[in-house]
Amino acid sequence: MKVSEKGLAIIKKYEGCRLTAYVCPAGKLTIGYGHTKGVKKGQKITQSQADAYLREDVASAEKAVNAIKKGFNQNQFDALVSFTYNCGAGNLKTLCKGRSVEQIGDKIVLYNKANGKKLNGLVRRREEEQGLYKTPCATVQPVQAARDNTELPTIRRGSKGEAVRKLQQALLAQKFKSCEINGKKKYLAADGDFGAITEKILRRWQSYKGLKVDGVCGPKTWASLGY
Repeated sequence: MKVSEKGLAIIKKYEGCRLTAYVCPAGKLTIGYGHTKGVKKGQKITQSQADAYLREDVASAEKAVNAIKKGFNQNQFDALVSFTYNCGAGNLKTLCKGRSVEQIGDKIVLYNKANGKKLNGLVRRREEEQGLYKTPCATVQPVQAARDNTELPTIRRGSKGEAVRKLQQALLAQKFKSCEINGKKKYLAADGDFGAITEKILRRWQSYKGLKVDGVCGPKTWASLGY
């Protein structure tokens, strides 16, 4: 995934752009839009160089968020790219480790300190990132044209049969193939049995598409899968 204008807007808003090197609140030499790699005291750059540093740092943050592989939707991804741009990939891993997609959104606001001191700017930034993270994506587009006009039933954990198999096949086609249960990686099979693995992976898909995350496959979830 790539960050959208929503994520870039937060980064630019809170980083600002300074063309002469300065020491940020965390004590690091900084230039451009919060760029810190290889910055020297007294260094000056052009706006074009600042934009180039921004693209470089955003690409690094995107790579770190993509590596988490929790099926983030676009708003969640944008919020985490802004978070990573500011806090680094190490803090991103700490934020996400052992937490569900929903829990990650709840905990973003805790990262509001520099050198142990809470800063109002970081408080506002984390709140804005959290707000974006928790905002459902505005539209849900089917991933492909509807396969047929057959009305599919609402199914949930415990359901069995051909409708469950269709759901599992659709999730597998979207590369939603595995999840962790009790610390162990489990893989989805198109076996027509709606169990714990199917439910957990379905919840990830619903979160990714900005749907109600309830583990129940009804009309909206079927539509998001192209049915």
